[in-house]
Parts: sequence; structure tokens; C-alpha cells
Amino acid sequence: NKGAKRIILGLGGSATNDGGAGMMTALGARFLTDDGQAIGVGGQGLSEIAHIDISSLDTGLADIKFDAACDVDVPLCGNQGASAVFGPQKGATAEMIEQLDHNLDHYAGRMKVLLGKDVRDVKGAGAAGGMGAAVLAFLSARLRPGIDIVMEAVGLAEKVIGASLVITGEGRIDSQTIHGKTPVGVARIAKAAGCQVIGIAGCLSEDSEVVFEHGLDAVFSIVPGPMELEEALLTGAKNLTSFSTNLATALAMKLD
Repeated sequence: NKGAKRIILGLGGSATNDGGAGMMTALGARFLTDDGQAIGVGGQGLSEIAHIDISSLDTGLADIKFDAACDVDVPLCGNQGASAVFGPQKGATAEMIEQLDHNLDHYAGRMKVLLGKDVRDVKGAGAAGGMGAAVLAFLSARLRPGIDIVMEAVGLAEKVIGASLVITGEGRIDSQTIHGKTPVGVARIAKAAGCQVIGIAGCLSEDSEVVFEHGLDAVFSIVPGPMELEEALLTGAKNLTSFSTNLATALAMKLD
């Protein structure tokens, strides 16, 4: 409404499993039963879809280019789909997951028939409880790794030219870091510019060394010793400052 022509839409932390139907309803789409009534809300309602009416979609959407920042490659349905992967995180039982997956499959079938958009098995369609499928089918969005979008937006490749060291980090560096997470994305750009790369994290997992195969040269935890999560959260800023000061001092030392 304020004239934006490009929107970067972050997919994640949705706490939903409705395939983005709730979001699209808010934007003017109507998901209807056989008798023309609105379906129920949430993932359960998807099984009731007989018709999809997009005649009242917000007219401004057609003029906007959507980039969906998506750090997972799960499809909408199946054993590796939205319900199976994210359902347990949201409290779904095995029986619920089976039903939710069935409902998303029905939803995908209706979108294919009624909208001509086959998004069921597209990588990333299952992101944010299936919202990836909705942005593909209704908004013609591009699904892209979030780190790629951010690095492009801030011009990281240009900023690291001439640097000798790049420092990056995240909350926890582990084997998942190599799957589209920030440190490896930053390392990819940094290595192309001939930089060394250090990763800093709240904690390191036992399998964190895998990141050395993906551009990071060293990784460190800022936590000075064993502590409960509550204490680590309360002292996070202090620990980061203390560790960073020590790291900077060590890097500045001239050793024979």
C-alpha cells in the first residue's frame, strides 16, 4: 500500500501447518467447501477445500516481486514434508502428522487443478508449515536461501574485497550449519575474496568440525565454561564482548 515493488518475505517460525492458507485468506483469497462455505482454519480445514476463489485478491500483489527467504528444502508433503519435519516441533502426534500430511496433499491437488500450479514436490514448498507452497502458487515468488538474499542486499561480496579476515557466527555451530545457514554462506563469499574465516557461536556441537570442509578456518564458543541455558542467555552479551576482546587481542599480537 506504500508503493513497495519488491518484498523479501522470511519463511520460518510460523507455528502453523496450514500451507499458507491463512496468510492468503488475509490477502483476499477464499478457500471454499462444496457448498460455498469458508473452510475451517488451520491445517485441518485444508481437507475441506473444493474451490479456491482468487477474484478478491489484493490487486496490489500483481505489481510486486516476491523473494521468499527459505533456509530449508523440504517439500510440501511426504516423509520429508512439512507435517513430518515440522509437525513434531509444534506438538503434533503421529496420528495428527498423518492427517495433516493428507490434508496438505489434498490442498496441493486443488491448487494444481484450480490454479494450474504444481507445487507439491518443489523443494522449499514445505517451509513454514507449507507457506512456501502458497507463495509459489499465489504470489509467483522465488524461493531463495535467506543468506543469499541478505548477502545480496547488503553487498557483502563488495564489502569483503581487500579484507584479510571475516568473522561470522550463529547461535550454535553444528552439522546443520552447512545446510544453507549464515556462517557457510558468508564463508563462501569470503573465500572467493581470499579471506580467512572465523566462526563464533554460543556453543559448538560434537560434529561442528564439518564446517571446516565448507570454508570456515576456525570456530569458537563464547561460553567460558559449563553453565545452565538460563545463565548463558543472561550473560550472552557479556560473554560475547569478553571473547571478542580476547580474540581481537590475540589476532593483533605479533608472534615470532
